[in-house]
Amino acid sequence: MIISIAVTELQTGMYLHKLDVFWLKHPLVHNEMLLCNVVHIKAIQESGVREVWIDLSRGRAPDVKICPELPLLQAVTEAADVYISPQAVAQDGVVTMQSEMAQAQKICLAAKGPVMHMFNNARMGKTFNSESTVPLVNDIAGSLNRHPAAILSVVRLKSHDDYTYLHSVAVCALMLSLAAQLGLDEEQTKRAGMAGLLHDVGKAAIPLTILNKPGKLTDEEFEIMKHHPVAGAEILRLSGANEDLQDVALHHHEKVNGSGYPDGLRASGISLLARMAAICDVYDAVTSDRPYKAGWNPASAMNQMANWDGHFDRKLLYAFVKAVGIYPVGSLVRLSSGRLGVVTEPGETSLLQPKICVFFSLNSGKRLTPHTIDLASLHCEDNIVGPEEANRWPGIDVNSLWQQPVSA
Repeated sequence: MIISIAVTELQTGMYLHKLDVFWLKHPLVHNEMLLCNVVHIKAIQESGVREVWIDLSRGRAPDVKICPELPLLQAVTEAADVYISPQAVAQDGVVTMQSEMAQAQKICLAAKGPVMHMFNNARMGKTFNSESTVPLVNDIAGSLNRHPAAILSVVRLKSHDDYTYLHSVAVCALMLSLAAQLGLDEEQTKRAGMAGLLHDVGKAAIPLTILNKPGKLTDEEFEIMKHHPVAGAEILRLSGANEDLQDVALHHHEKVNGSGYPDGLRASGISLLARMAAICDVYDAVTSDRPYKAGWNPASAMNQMANWDGHFDRKLLYAFVKAVGIYPVGSLVRLSSGRLGVVTEPGETSLLQPKICVFFSLNSGKRLTPHTIDLASLHCEDNIVGPEEANRWPGIDVNSLWQQPVSA
């Protein structure tokens, strides 16, 4: 794709397609070139040219202006230096990210049958025992205890056909992770996981033509989709599920400012589990690839959600960021060294110092041999400047980089 941008937006790594002027005479600047250093950019900016054409298929795209991250960072990293990841405490480093990802994939595969069976029963008007979800919740909790980042990363990889059931598994895992961060007791944590697994069961009452539509819903279709919380609560009531599970199914789309649905509840009028589910449901939805849109960079999703005033319970959202990470696995980030990388594993002692698979140099505009660096290492002087959006870098398979990181 070729687009026009202001010369003030030019950065190294962009591919200059056309200057669209004839008077610029410079020995180092011409049409059809990669802008490798600031000398090229300065020559263009000082020439009087206001706009140029760049080719996104051959170089980097302009930065997308997003809301500042500082408030979010301040809120969740006051004690960043003393943060200890759960896996470091629980297993003392015995279980690796890669080994637990393999286990997490088996859990997700095994979950497909039971979750689909539950949805199919609901679609046919049959009841089911909500307690039957406990073994799956326990399996997911076990994976989180061994290495929290593994299953949270795996469940973001969904195909169109698997989205509904894997979304339920993902929200279950996120609810369990948030419950642990909040310090809920064992029974409350189990209920949170069950609520996450069952929160969307009402979608069984939605016509498949709408539920599986590979594109954005029309206003009329969205109004039908908005019925699923009421349908879900009724399905769970008829199945004899406890009221806390019915409540989450009914109210996970409520917002603390009262603008949610179906009841327009506000703040503490929304139960704790429903406020937790609202965060977990949205995060997984926006970070998952869909037929009509690519999933958001997980780090950008955190930042955007923090800036949706009145949407979420702020204290719960900050706890969620601590649980999942400011830069979750799979986040594409820019480093202070002028390189791009993908987060492959959370840091053991700091939210701000994960392990990164570095693969591109912005300074040279060239790909690098992928290799992993640990920002927490005493020998590493690099740090994260901020998130990058993958759609600015066509042709880069972000998922492959974090799934199969290469050692330094």
